[in-house]
Amino acid sequence: MLAAYSAVAGADSSALQFKILSADGSQTIGYTRFTVSRKDSVQEIKGETRYLDGESDKEDVHLYAEPGTDDPRLDNYEHSFFNADGTLHMVDGLDAKSGVASCTTYTPGATKVRKIRLDVPRDSFAGSSGLMMMAESLRHGIREIRFHAFACAPGPEMFAVRAERPDQSEHWLHYPGDLFRLDMKPDLGALNLLIAPFLPTMDAWFNPGDNWNYVGGEFDRYFRGPHVLTVLVPSD
Repeated sequence: MLAAYSAVAGADSSALQFKILSADGSQTIGYTRFTVSRKDSVQEIKGETRYLDGESDKEDVHLYAEPGTDDPRLDNYEHSFFNADGTLHMVDGLDAKSGVASCTTYTPGATKVRKIRLDVPRDSFAGSSGLMMMAESLRHGIREIRFHAFACAPGPEMFAVRAERPDQSEHWLHYPGDLFRLDMKPDLGALNLLIAPFLPTMDAWFNPGDNWNYVGGEFDRYFRGPHVLTVLVPSD
């Protein structure tokens, strides 16, 4: 799942919780807990999501900063999806240094693995690390954010993504304050009208009154999977 909280980027360790809502926002269907930790030049984002129906997800993202820079690069990404009985449903993975990417699906009596070597640009992110980068870009006053994102759709793909900060803030039913919504869309050039409607997209909400932190959004749990909302649970 695409969710993170970049305010903790400068901290050694921090944790946050989000609630997961149904597509229409009327029901709480689960919770996600993210832990962000950093040691020297290595940063790790760990996410654990549990749904009330027994299904669950686990996300593990490693980033590193090259010597002499503060800009993190994606190192490794793995996202596992589990059925209600604890068995694996899918595993998405990318080793950014080697470019080896895989998308594995599990069905009773069969396992399907799609595995290739991708060109991984310098500005590539996956899962929650993309949201962390977007929040940091907003803090630096960047209005048009461009990067590459890894996704299984359904096989391993690297997409160019563009998101533009609107001129006006908005109110979101699920979280208080004057917020900005960014729509993350694949940037496919002349193919946008033909292909983009079939690719995963998401909306992300950021709070300028709280250091442009990510407070929630809408997304597909996985390619052609259920559409859900995530909303930050404020700390006490």
